[in-house]
Amino acid sequence: MPEDTNKVLFPYLSTLFWYLREGVIFVDREYNVGAWSQAVESITGRDSAQAVGQTIRPSLLSLHSSRGEPISADDCPVAASLQSGKIRTGDYRIIGPSGREVKVELTVTPVIDDNIVLGAVILIYDSSVQLDLQRQLKDLYETSVLDPLTQVANRAEFERVLSETIVSCKKANDFNASIIICDIDFFKSINDNFNHHIGDLALVAFANQLQEHVRAQDLVCRYGGEEFVILCAQCDVDSAIDRAEQIRMSLEKTAQPMLDGKCITASFGVTQLRGSDSATDFFVRADSALLKAKEMGRNRVVAVATPQGEAMKSVKGKSLSGVTWKPEGKRTLLSEEFVTQTPISVLVEKLRGFIMEFDAEIRHVQSDFASVEVEIENRKDYSQRGRFRVSFEFCEKESAIETGGTRMKSYIKIVIREAKRSWFATNCKELAPTLLAEIRHYLMLNDESNKIRVDSAGSATPGR
Repeated sequence: MPEDTNKVLFPYLSTLFWYLREGVIFVDREYNVGAWSQAVESITGRDSAQAVGQTIRPSLLSLHSSRGEPISADDCPVAASLQSGKIRTGDYRIIGPSGREVKVELTVTPVIDDNIVLGAVILIYDSSVQLDLQRQLKDLYETSVLDPLTQVANRAEFERVLSETIVSCKKANDFNASIIICDIDFFKSINDNFNHHIGDLALVAFANQLQEHVRAQDLVCRYGGEEFVILCAQCDVDSAIDRAEQIRMSLEKTAQPMLDGKCITASFGVTQLRGSDSATDFFVRADSALLKAKEMGRNRVVAVATPQGEAMKSVKGKSLSGVTWKPEGKRTLLSEEFVTQTPISVLVEKLRGFIMEFDAEIRHVQSDFASVEVEIENRKDYSQRGRFRVSFEFCEKESAIETGGTRMKSYIKIVIREAKRSWFATNCKELAPTLLAEIRHYLMLNDESNKIRVDSAGSATPGR
């Protein structure tokens, strides 16, 4: 650049350097500070007169990691850039002499001429203002979409997502979405017998249990008072019934400390989206099912039976053994019932052995129910792997024996469902029978007489 041009530009460049919002530092190849802008003074609390001519090091900037740990000389980003001739960028904290802490983004750019590193330009961007703004926006967003007490979605957010879901389903001509409406039974008596603060704690506990039983893509909402709604995307009515029943059973068996160990029960109404539905139609149909559940005695799940009809059905498990089991849902690969004279306590110990041997992940445990997730591989082809959700349900009841009288027998239902693996992995569902065989081995159910079958007359009997 011609000398005359330099003289003309120098006052402009000097003013630009001094008043830039981003902090700017010039250093030479000997690590000496040549310039220290006003913004750097503000960020570091150190005047340029104190810094110019000094050797640049992390301590001169009071540079700390994003976690607040002091940066050592060996980890100095300026030295790393000068030595490598490459740009270095990172998030740091600068703690000034007064203790003021500033979050910054620091970029070191080497100045290179004819393949020789002459020095570096250090840019320091104060990101704390942006982070504070982001935090404020996040707080504002949460205030607008969350119920302040239970921290689940509020009614306005539910209605917004519901409308979007219906539009999306109609556009895709896929109506695989369901609503579960639930209401705490006799909630007024909680407020009357305890107090409103305890009632609030019960609402929070109820909301937490709802969230524990839903998927990431489901939306839990407090619709008003003690009424909550779950919007289940990609979920047909049978799967929604299954989920509602799981929640209902969990609630009635979970002691609530704020209620002196008593349990909460709830009633549930379920329905699936139809092609002709408006948001109001969809919601009102589920709400009608909820009212029916209350009329039938509360603490139950009632659903609109099919997308074509208005008939209501109360959910009860059906089984070959006559035992009332939990609903299975539609993703079931295998479902078998067994009977044995082995006590349930022994079966549970055997199940512990299976869990330890296969490194199974325990998902849910109750006194008569357990759910685990387990991955197995084909021993002849290790590339074939399958991940499954397995539920075990136990029941003891007296059964008649041929010599007269009765004998206590243990009934067990094993349900195997497909579980998701990582997005790039193929789940080998064909391994489900292999898994069932392993489970039967551990639970000592290898004898075919343990398996309950349907005989030619249509009645259920142990296999022969």
